[in-house]
Amino acid sequence: MGTTAAAAPVSHARLDVNPRRLPDMVAGAIIAHRDEAEAIRRLPPALLEVLRSAGLFRLQTPVELGGFEAELTTVLAVYEELARLDGSVAWNVWNANIGLGAGFMTKAGAAVIWGAGPDPVIVNSARPAGGAIPTDGGYRLSGRWDIVSAIDSADWVVLFGIVMGAEGPVMVTAELPDVRSFYVPKRDVTVLDTWHVGGMRGSGSNTVVVDDAFVPEALAPSPFGSSRIDRPAFRIPIFTSIASGAAAACLGIARSAIDEIIALAPTKATGAGCMLSALPSGQGAIASADAQLRAAHLLLHDAAGDLCASAVADSAITVAQRGRIRAAMTHAALTSRSVVNAMYELGSSSSLYSANRLERIFRDGNAAAQHGLLNPLTFVAAGRILLGMDSGVVMF
Repeated sequence: MGTTAAAAPVSHARLDVNPRRLPDMVAGAIIAHRDEAEAIRRLPPALLEVLRSAGLFRLQTPVELGGFEAELTTVLAVYEELARLDGSVAWNVWNANIGLGAGFMTKAGAAVIWGAGPDPVIVNSARPAGGAIPTDGGYRLSGRWDIVSAIDSADWVVLFGIVMGAEGPVMVTAELPDVRSFYVPKRDVTVLDTWHVGGMRGSGSNTVVVDDAFVPEALAPSPFGSSRIDRPAFRIPIFTSIASGAAAACLGIARSAIDEIIALAPTKATGAGCMLSALPSGQGAIASADAQLRAAHLLLHDAAGDLCASAVADSAITVAQRGRIRAAMTHAALTSRSVVNAMYELGSSSSLYSANRLERIFRDGNAAAQHGLLNPLTFVAAGRILLGMDSGVVMF
């Protein structure tokens, strides 16, 4: 539960992005610019503005700040549909949806970020890779954060760091240091051009360096605290809610692999003397991949829906629920990787050529599934919870 109830009911804004069918303007812009994004290794400015104008960076922003405050299952569906068109675009939109953070800072702090409108591009790195020294009115932050997706498109960046005292990290408990999420203007960071990779090239996941930047106390909330906004979207732990988007993007990429094989199959010759669409083993492989992906999608949305139901009922989110969605996330990533690779193999030599979308989907799908949030070791933590043990990890 949040600590402070809203003074009055807030009417939700209408979500203009239908997760089952993205607006033609958005879908057309993604298709038109995805090759450029691949080439320049970031979102093209023209595409960024289309995504911004469509409201795709305010999916989880509070309604009083102009956001949609959408239910988690809706947000995941949007990411999945974006990734079906392009994995890097979905990854950028996911990493820049930090609107829930407004509930974890004061109204005055939120006004600094969202005061000019509901669509600032705020990207983040949840690795506590920096240190912050307390000073009058705030902190002096320094550090280096690698793989910060969409940083070149950002207005602000949220960087996790540890508050440092004279003798080392300031501890909140015997095991947990004082980790804060520091909101830093893009102008106060240095971006290093390090994103030279095979997959997800368009995500612009470069390195951020901060050297003694001042961050006001109001812009350095704890990600472990309770939201001052007591409504369903803010009752789900923020890390749990935001992290699940990575799995949805993987599912969308895998769905695009199936889409491409279905389009290719009627004209793809095989060694059996028929087209792939007429080959029983090919037909079976496509159906198997579709079934696996649908099952993974349903598992993720079942776990997310369970969280949403508890939040609506104002019931405490349990560790068991958090374990289930983390296991569902990893299962989605592993299934997506398997589907992507199976479709790539089914495409045979056609999959090798950059003119065939399967070539990029193969690279993007495997790169997305590499994210630390989706590591198979997550099953260990989820299994510990099922066994009645502590998860053994922080921010689970």
